[in-house]
Amino acid sequence: MGYSRRVGPPIVSAAVATLVLTNFATVSIIRDSASSRLELFATIWPIALTSAVAIILVMSVLYRSLVDVVQELEARQEAVQHQALHDRLTGLANRALLEDRLAQALTRYRRSGEQVALLMLDLDRFKQVNDTLGHNAGDILVAEVADRLRGLARETDTVARIGGDEFAIVQVGAKGEADVRRLCERIIAVIRQPFFIGEREARVGVSIGAVFASAEVAEAAELLRKADITMYRAKAAGRDCFRIFTEAMDADVQRRDRIESALRAELRGTGDALKLHYQPVIGRGGEVTGLEGLLRWAHPTLGQLAPAEIVPIAEECGLIDEVGLLAFRDACRMARRWPTLSICVNLSPLQFRDPAFPAVLRGIAAGEGVEPRQFDLEITETLFIEHGALCAQAIEELRRDGFRIALDDFGTGYSSLSCLRRFPVDRIKLDRSFIDVAARDQSVAIIRAAVTLGHAMKVDVVAEGISSVDEEQIAIEAGCDALQGHLYAPAMTPDQLALFLAQHRAGVSNAA
Repeated sequence: MGYSRRVGPPIVSAAVATLVLTNFATVSIIRDSASSRLELFATIWPIALTSAVAIILVMSVLYRSLVDVVQELEARQEAVQHQALHDRLTGLANRALLEDRLAQALTRYRRSGEQVALLMLDLDRFKQVNDTLGHNAGDILVAEVADRLRGLARETDTVARIGGDEFAIVQVGAKGEADVRRLCERIIAVIRQPFFIGEREARVGVSIGAVFASAEVAEAAELLRKADITMYRAKAAGRDCFRIFTEAMDADVQRRDRIESALRAELRGTGDALKLHYQPVIGRGGEVTGLEGLLRWAHPTLGQLAPAEIVPIAEECGLIDEVGLLAFRDACRMARRWPTLSICVNLSPLQFRDPAFPAVLRGIAAGEGVEPRQFDLEITETLFIEHGALCAQAIEELRRDGFRIALDDFGTGYSSLSCLRRFPVDRIKLDRSFIDVAARDQSVAIIRAAVTLGHAMKVDVVAEGISSVDEEQIAIEAGCDALQGHLYAPAMTPDQLALFLAQHRAGVSNAA
């Protein structure tokens, strides 16, 4: 009614002014022609009264019409404003309104210390719902998720949908971390409940990242960024869980960003700083039978970087193909230097996206003057589990070219036996957890079972992570074909390796 109050008085004033002017004009005309005052009055008053009534009626109708128009415009404006600040599917606040409410809450926090927590939520397995039931079903599920979240929030909280399956909650007045933890647990519990879409049942989970306002984090954009970091940490922890922000998470993200920038710069140059260090693989008789190449990068400011840091970042930013081929060329040079030793090279699942990948490896080996049969290509169970259809043909082609395939970290996944049955491999490498369990329990039964399985499938078995004589004895007693670990040597540079091999061979010769 704001417009009505502003428009009403001018209209009434116009009606009064019109009445006055009309009467004045009428009186002036009749006065000039009237012979007496009585005649003048008798002539004027009916005209004035009729004019006044007519004007008032017209202005009343006009005023009511204008009021109706203005009210309709106000309603439309409110609807447009609501649409601009709310998600159309769920009716929840959108990102713009979320940021405004968050900024207001942070202002109160800075003034009065009223605690503010921001929760970032992302649905798990939502893509599977879209893929199996269709996008309409996905929309129904999102709307139901919104209703469930709305039911958990207090009136003072803001629940928002900020993306396809992303939500956020601004919780004000939280009484410490325990309050936020309870809310996260309730959200996870309620989202785990089944969703019924028509006659179908769908189940999803939710990963949550929570961050508190503090003296260091008191701006909306910074709070949103850190909540997002924390939510992805929850996803990395296995999904369907929550994490509370710590500064270590932000430091990790900043470090990853620096590594990515440095990696891009290095690959734009020669890439010579990315080197393979080599760890010996020892046979049952104590002889060196092969080498595993492990990526190392001695960066002047980031320090010594291992594959656990380099490879995931290279995969995320699309550099894994360049890094992988750089490493394979390095391994080819080592194979040429030590032609009697097998060289093991680790591959990323993402390298198998290119159908020409086997041909590329074959071409590099030929260009370096080495035979494919000298190489063991190490792949993990993840490759089989998540990219089975993609890699099956490539693995078959690589084996046909003469490359051997080794299954790394055998036994850590849920489908190790399935992998061996579906995909032909030449070697399995037992995860060091097998050795740890056997050494702790002083029993070789579990590792012997794995070795027996491997031999039944006609593949060699390598025990990784050997760090003590007791572990070595357990692995040998269980029947492992080869051993690898720090008991023998760490990963070394080519020059360090040459010295090690000379000393090792001299020691073996003396022992003989």
